Parts: sequence; C-alpha cells; structure tokens
Amino acid sequence: MLLIVNADDLGASEAINEEIFDLMASGLVTSATLMANAPAFGHAIKHIKRFPNCSFGVHLNLTAFPPLSGAKNLNPILRNGEFSRELLTRRLKRELRSRLKQELILQVQRVFDAGVPVTHFDSHHFIHVSPQLFPVIKAVQRYFGIRKVRSTLEVLSERRRLGSLKSRLFGYALRKVYTTMSPDGWCEVRGFHAALVCNALPRFRCLELMVHPGSRNAQYVEEIAILRSNWQQLLPSDVQLGNYRLLNAA
Repeated sequence: MLLIVNADDLGASEAINEEIFDLMASGLVTSATLMANAPAFGHAIKHIKRFPNCSFGVHLNLTAFPPLSGAKNLNPILRNGEFSRELLTRRLKRELRSRLKQELILQVQRVFDAGVPVTHFDSHHFIHVSPQLFPVIKAVQRYFGIRKVRSTLEVLSERRRLGSLKSRLFGYALRKVYTTMSPDGWCEVRGFHAALVCNALPRFRCLELMVHPGSRNAQYVEEIAILRSNWQQLLPSDVQLGNYRLLNAA
C-alpha cells in the first residue's frame, strides 16, 4: 500500500509553512498543496526546492483570502474583498462559474510560473466535491493536463460523510470524466492511528492522510502530535510512505 501524507494549506501563513517543511525534513510529511492566493505563497516557494522527494499540488481555493482575479468579477461570493465559504454555497450562475474557472486557472498558473512541478489537485473546504463546481474543476484539469485529484471518499471515520451512494457516484464521475487517478480514500490521522493500534487497518492500494500543520485548531494540533509519535513502527511491512508521483505504480 502506498501511504501519502499530504499537508494542506501551504502558503496560508509562514508559521504553517515552517511546520510543514519541518515535518517534511523529518520524513513525516511526503506531499503538500499550495494555496496560490494566500499571503505566504512567496515564502513557501523559496523553500519548496529543498524537498525534491516530496510532491506538491495546488490547493484550489474559492473560500478564503482575496482572489487573484480581483474583486470586480467575483463580487457575488466575496465579503470584504475575500472569498466567503458561506456565499459559495449559493446557486452559481453560468457566468459566475466561468469567472471561477478563470480564477482557478490563475491560481494554478501562478504555481507553475513559480517553477513548481504540479502533481495533483485538492481543494480548500473540499470545493472539488461540489456538484456545482464539477464542470469547473474538470475544465481546469483539462487546461493543465492534471490527472491526479484527492479522493472524494473519507475512510476510517465514523462520519463517512462522503460515503453515500450519491457520493460514490460523484467520485466515479470525478475519475471517469477526463480520466483521473485518486487514492482509494483519504482519512485524518486520528482514525488512521486508531486502526493501526487495533491492528485493523484495511487493505488499500493507496491511502492519503490529510494533515494541517501549523493550525491552532485543537483537533489539528492533536493530529500533528500523533504524527510526531512512533506510529510508523506500527505500520504493516507492505506499507510504503510516498507521494503523488508514485500513485501511478500503486
């Protein structure tokens, strides 16, 4: 099994960047996704080249920070000049979806222009699993030729919030409309660690651990404490730590 430990929100702040890079240097994080419209994007870019054995993707973002394309075109989903997660849940007209596509293209292009070899997409607040935004995400994938995207399926959790039949059908569409590869599922560190301790880790081809280093959220602080513990000693012998570049061979 390929196990990818992906840190979200790279670029959100220098504190978040520094903890992500510290975990990469320790071999505990193998991948990260950049927020191209976040305030510490430039700081992150300066350090990425130190980690050639990690993969870097784009954390598609329509729910936080100011847009790269400016406020004029996206005003219906902005509050005080920044993206609003609440406003994004409203019905999006076709013209606005077209503008959102251009915003995401600008975000991804900024990462490419900074010299980062983009391996995959995921998204802030899981916008890539929104049916409203499905055609937008697919258009951005096609534009850049990105074939790898975070799974829609949460595993090893009692919530299983994306485990319904409808969600599985959406995941099927995500993989088949413009052929896309994803891990078998994603999970949080606590659920993964609990399965390890109980020797009850299911067999997957590839699993992604989603982590949020540098956050002050108590839940995320706890998950990083677990990540820094001795959990790797409990891994089955057939589990390989790796990144999104290895997903093809998983």
